[in-house]
Amino acid sequence: MAKSKKIIPYKKRRDLNMGIVIFLIIFLYIFVNVIRGYTKRQIRYYEVVEGSMSHDKTHTGLILRDESVQTAPSTGYINTYMRDGKRASVGGRVYSLDATGDLKKLIEASAGKDDSISDANIGELKKKLSNFTSNYSDSNFEYVYSTKYLLDNAASDYSNVVNVENIDNISNENGLNLDVVTSPAFGEISYAIDDIADKKEGDLTKADFDAGKHPISYIKNEQLVETGAKIYRVVNSETWSIYFEFDKGEEELYAEKKALTVKFKSNGLEITGDYSVVDTKDGYRLGKLTFDKYMIQFIASRYADFDIESSSVSGLKIPSKSVLEKDFFVIPVEFISKGGDGVGDGFYKSVEKDGSATTVFVPAGIIKVTDTNCYISTENTDIAAGDKLIKPDSNETCEVSNKEKLLGVYNINKGYTVFKTVDVLGSNKEFYIIDKGTKYGLKVYDHILLDPEGFKEGDFIYQ
Repeated sequence: MAKSKKIIPYKKRRDLNMGIVIFLIIFLYIFVNVIRGYTKRQIRYYEVVEGSMSHDKTHTGLILRDESVQTAPSTGYINTYMRDGKRASVGGRVYSLDATGDLKKLIEASAGKDDSISDANIGELKKKLSNFTSNYSDSNFEYVYSTKYLLDNAASDYSNVVNVENIDNISNENGLNLDVVTSPAFGEISYAIDDIADKKEGDLTKADFDAGKHPISYIKNEQLVETGAKIYRVVNSETWSIYFEFDKGEEELYAEKKALTVKFKSNGLEITGDYSVVDTKDGYRLGKLTFDKYMIQFIASRYADFDIESSSVSGLKIPSKSVLEKDFFVIPVEFISKGGDGVGDGFYKSVEKDGSATTVFVPAGIIKVTDTNCYISTENTDIAAGDKLIKPDSNETCEVSNKEKLLGVYNINKGYTVFKTVDVLGSNKEFYIIDKGTKYGLKVYDHILLDPEGFKEGDFIYQ
């Protein structure tokens, strides 16, 4: 009988591949750290430095002058003898009115005989255009029309065609009967007309500061005007005032000021004017700046954009996003006491012990001190609302209850958050300038949390 052969497969022993194990351990370590990196609270800090800042405030002001509006005595086509900004004498010819319109045709017929403009006049026009280009702003489109008007007026004045002598010659030669209008007063002339020229300071309202509702119209040569139409203004004095609306807190900023320096955006002019505050008839408070020169620079304008230049402030510079607001207990400063070691500040507190009242000294992290009050955290575990504090060397007591909000930042020099108050001297959209001499406050090179949201007092930063 043949012997059967049965083949039994041999299971090979699998050896542990240490390379794979090490790779898995490293991969797991990297994966865990990546996850921790995404979930861990991100700590960004800022190092406090010294800095300065200027408080320039931009406004659109409304201009009032000592001026009178003159109207047309009859209907006709106007021909001006004086351009904007020129000074008129009493009885001086300002413009004429041609009822028939024949003068316009005769002037057009005479054009080309001697219509050149001098190089000096062209230079003046180029200067006006250059000034317009450097000061143009999309937010002040009225400036375009104002400049166009001034250029048209200047070009007409520079031309040898339309002037007093030519008009007189043409009218005499052709027997034209013109209604010549003279100035009733001595002063500068402007043909820019609006509905505010007759207003006085006491008549101003908030609505007057909406420039879009008070457009300026410009009287031009050879324009047909009706009887009684407003033609020009006579400005009787070099003194003028510009009124402006206050930004939040700005009135208090200038409370001690008698004069302010401003820089006008349209021409770069920088001048100082007397400053005061006025109340309108609708109960609105306005800033007022009064000047005694440069009126002629703005004679055709009712509104002007300007910056109020305040003195710069210096101190510590910190990002505005690092500042937060917190509640603090307010305690009269005379209740501060020294501990047994004579160094630490704190308070004597009345506590109940074995059924009787006793006094204990409680150290307290004072966050800020003024001439009258001191401030401690509402998160203090030793002092809470309702506790009674005792004035040193007296039986006078004070119950802890009053709170105030203070601005501050989280200092992280010690590895955990410590709230430090800040006294803001100046600010813009990105930074604050704070007082660097504040007791318990920040110092140069301190590290503060850049984004304090989600943190509280005593949180550890480096774990």
